[in-house]
Parts: sequence; C-alpha cells; structure tokens
Amino acid sequence: MKDLLSEYVPRVYRFALRLTRDPHTAEEIAQETFLRAWRNRTRLQHPGARRVWLFRIAANVWRDLARRKTQPAESVVSLTEDPDGGGRTPDQAAADQEQVLRVIKDMDSLPPRQRQVLYLSAIEELDHAQIAQVLGISSDAVKASLSLARKTMRRRWGAGDLKRREVR
Repeated sequence: MKDLLSEYVPRVYRFALRLTRDPHTAEEIAQETFLRAWRNRTRLQHPGARRVWLFRIAANVWRDLARRKTQPAESVVSLTEDPDGGGRTPDQAAADQEQVLRVIKDMDSLPPRQRQVLYLSAIEELDHAQIAQVLGISSDAVKASLSLARKTMRRRWGAGDLKRREVR
C-alpha cells in the first residue's frame, strides 16, 4: 500500500497547494492526508478509486485546518515541472512559464469552489462524479462551478488567447 500511495504524493501536494496557496501549509496537508490514508487504508473498498479517495481526504484536512486558523497570504507556485525545457528555446520557455503563472494567478483569484473544481478537472483530469465525490457536492454543483470558472477564465483571457490544454 505504501508504494501505491507514494505515486500520488506530488498530486496531493499540488492539490493542497492550490487550496492553500502556501507551500508550508500544503506540505502539512499532504502529510496529514497520507497519515489519515494509512490509518484508514482498510476502508478503501475500491483500489481504483485511490486518487479520488486521497483528494477527498486532502479536501477534508484543508477544511479542518481552515476552521482552526485563517489562510495564509497568496503565493504563486508553478504547477508544471519541465526540467529539460521540452526542446524549446529559452525565450519560448520563459514565455510559456509567464503564461502558466498568469493562468495560475487568474485561477487563484476565482472563488474557492470554482478554483477547486477547475483544478480537479483541468489539472487532475477528474470527471464530474469524481470531483463531486472529492468535494462532497452534487454533480450539478460541479457542473455549475466549472461552467462559471471557465466563463471567468475565458473572459479574462479572451477566447483565442487561452489554449485549450491549459484550461479545458
């Protein structure tokens, strides 16, 4: 089980980072998520649902933490890791990184539910039912939040400026 969960560490951390916007708090949430997952490993009935289960735990840990203290100030941290540059020139890599940072900043300015739904859909590629399960909301609420988030992002970026692969 330990090896199976370890592959999800970066994903859970990035999700926590999007929720908190603070690397230290995101680490705390990720650690607590895996601690709770390990303690409750016998409750996971469908191993194929492991990713959704972990995101649900992370969202619950974040909610618990938010109830206990106020959220820290915003900080922008990249979601992407591209160590070799993907064969791009330094200028292209810088422009791409600048665009990613702008998308993240715009995404961070969305209301919390819209931000969470958009992240889980666009970055983690969860379907509506899985997102509903992670956040403990209905599929209709997921659809509505995702629609509003996409509409806001399109308005901010203009229809032609936003690449479909970045926000779907």
